Amino acid sequence: MNRILKNCRSVVYLSNAIIILMLIWISMIVSGCGHDTDDSPSASAELPLSANMSGNVTSSEVCNTLAEAGLSNVVVFNDWVLDFAGAAGTEAGLSDEWIPSGSLQPDISKCMDGWERHYDYSDADCRMTAFLLMDGLITSAKKDTEYDGTQLMFDVDAFNNVSKYDVIKKNIDLFTTLFGERTPAEGEEPSAVFGSIWGEYGFSIQNDKASLLNIVFYDPDFDQIFVGHSGILVETDQGLLFVEKLAFEQPYQATKARDMEQLLGVLAKRSEYFGEEGKAGPFVYRNGEYLCELQNESEE
Repeated sequence: MNRILKNCRSVVYLSNAIIILMLIWISMIVSGCGHDTDDSPSASAELPLSANMSGNVTSSEVCNTLAEAGLSNVVVFNDWVLDFAGAAGTEAGLSDEWIPSGSLQPDISKCMDGWERHYDYSDADCRMTAFLLMDGLITSAKKDTEYDGTQLMFDVDAFNNVSKYDVIKKNIDLFTTLFGERTPAEGEEPSAVFGSIWGEYGFSIQNDKASLLNIVFYDPDFDQIFVGHSGILVETDQGLLFVEKLAFEQPYQATKARDMEQLLGVLAKRSEYFGEEGKAGPFVYRNGEYLCELQNESEE
């Protein structure tokens, strides 16, 4: 009798083991089938994710998205991105893969050194890059024909001295009208000035998938507002893609975000956007629409 019971137990254990192995096998098949739908490294990663587009992997992906959204001069943009990455060199730590946005920390000093080692002319900045991609898509009912300000002096100098930027120099009056500094009217809140300019000059963007995201700063000493940062925002099936050039001689960057709130969280961690505590701004605009006053979430 004991021998029979032992044999029965052995059969039960063996049956259970077979069932477990079959379940594991089925699970592997299901997982394998699901994997075929998206094998990109970032498919299961948690947003936001960013990359410097320093190689063909992420630059191709971003440029395909820009082209599908109807942006202009995408090939030229890709040349600018890869040219900068090549000049910065591998020691600059630029990323050609999507990594958590907070972990993307290229060496800005090495980027600057690399550019100046290769070239004797000015690199593009955020406004020039955004304007390149919006070429022909952004229009205005009128524009100023002269610019005598100072905030755009490096942009204008690059237009006038580097043939590489002729592609956007042809619309320099539109550029300076859009991005140039302004003085608030009497009693006007600094946060409202940029939106008023869009209305006064009749700016519009002929694209329903992409928009211009501007960060507008206020200088109380001179009582002026100006566009301190600009980038391109594209709506995708996964959420948002924000494409930007951080600054002169600083990297290009693309960021995938779930929604606008998450993207604003990325921008709010940039300490360079914030001055003294209590100072108004910076103000975030999507095209001519005021979104919010950015709140400082940086660690500095």
